[in-house]
Parts: sequence; structure tokens; C-alpha cells
Amino acid sequence: MTEYPVLPNSPDALAPLVAQGRIPARRVWGMLALRSGLSFALLLTLAAAFAAAGRSGTVAASAAWWLWFVTAANVACIVAMVRFGKVEGLRLRDIFFARRDTWKGDLLWTAVALAGTAVFAMAPGTVLAGALWKDPTAPNPMLFQALPLVAVYPLFVIMPITQALAELPTYWGYVAPRLRAAGTNRWVVIGLVGAVLSLQHLFFSFQLDWRYDLWLALKFLPFALWTGFLVDRRPTVLPYLMGAHFLLDATLPLLVFLVSTGRPLA
Repeated sequence: MTEYPVLPNSPDALAPLVAQGRIPARRVWGMLALRSGLSFALLLTLAAAFAAAGRSGTVAASAAWWLWFVTAANVACIVAMVRFGKVEGLRLRDIFFARRDTWKGDLLWTAVALAGTAVFAMAPGTVLAGALWKDPTAPNPMLFQALPLVAVYPLFVIMPITQALAELPTYWGYVAPRLRAAGTNRWVVIGLVGAVLSLQHLFFSFQLDWRYDLWLALKFLPFALWTGFLVDRRPTVLPYLMGAHFLLDATLPLLVFLVSTGRPLA
């Protein structure tokens, strides 16, 4: 996978643990499904509570809280990675592929990563929205809904931090190397894990609108596959991708804040 010594969290290093049964398949598949499953369960639970209270439009009203669902899933993923890493003899920094001695090469890969991210992160969603609604901004009011301000302020801190520590590491730092260690082809892993990474957004903010749900499920697919390719080729670029992810997601609470205070997004 790399030109430098085998990393503790690499497929080669993990393969003996898989063979010994110390990394059961159910753990890996459970981690792959954790973010989608937990956030969707929270969305449906809140929708049921709204329905019991006699509120209309319960699913859409519940979806307004999606940043909190994501934050809860982030915390669950971080706790799980710490726990499972300890069982497997790894530190969290190992799952993050954090190393000091590769930084020069990592910076070059980071420049490549950022160039690709500029293309893959936002443009596909805009193009897809234009194709589905003839208006690239049409899904924004569904995605960003007003919340009580007391529920928005904590998100400025906890959401981007936990997101950076959880999302890409869960998929590319934990799940992908273990699927590879179990013998799955690298391109199958990138395609499968990347598809789930993209699809999870459907479960974060699901609503009863097929165009919106299709948009959520597919808009980040190119970006997901791009990050998977990068980490497969250069695992130690993951911490730098986490930093970029933090900066990107730090804007999400701001958008909810603007909507919650009656200000336009554009």
C-alpha cells in the first residue's frame, strides 16, 4: 500500500488478527452500518415523539435536527474505535494513521487531495440538484431548517470536531483496512465503503421526498470514492483529510444558525 514500513493499522498488520478471530466480521460490518443506523434510528424516534404529540409533518420536523443525529453518531463511532482499537492492540492515533516521519510526502498528497476535493465535494451535489429540480438551490430549505438557538450554539464546537474525528476514520481508518485484511479486493472495498459513506447522508436527514432522498444519497459519492482512493494509496494523508473535513463541516452549524435567525443562505 505504501513505500514506507508497514503501519500498525495496515491490512498486512491486521491480517493475522482477522485470521485469529480477534477482529470478527460482525464488528467490521457493524462499524460500517453504525453511522447510518444510529442516526436513522434517532430521526425515526424523534419523528414518533412528534407524532405522539400531535405535530404534523413529523418526519420533516425530525430531520431538522440532523446535525445532532450526526453528532451522536460521531460520539458513538469515536467510543467504538477507542474500544475496539484497545482490544486489537491499537491506539486511536494508529487508526488515524497519524505519523510524524512521513509529513513531507503527506503534504504533497494533501495538495492533491485538496485539488480533488475542490472538484468532488460540492459540484456533484449542485449538478444533481439542477438535474432533479432545475434549480441547484432547491433542496437547501429542506436540508437546513430552523432550530431553537439554544440547540444551535453547541453545534458550532461539538459537531465539526466530532465529525473530523469520526467520519473518515470510521470508514477509511477502521472499516476499510479490516475488509482488506479479510481478503477483499481493494477496489471492491473503495466502492463498497465509499457507497456507504455517501448513502449515510440519506439516513442523516431523510424526508418523504424521493428527489431529496436521491440527492442526499448520491451527492457525495464522488467525494467519498476520492477520499477512499487517497487513503488506500497514502494512509498517512488521513489526518490531513480530517483537518480539511473539519473546516468544511464547520460551516454547517453556521447555515443552520442563519436559517434559525431568519437570514437567507445565499
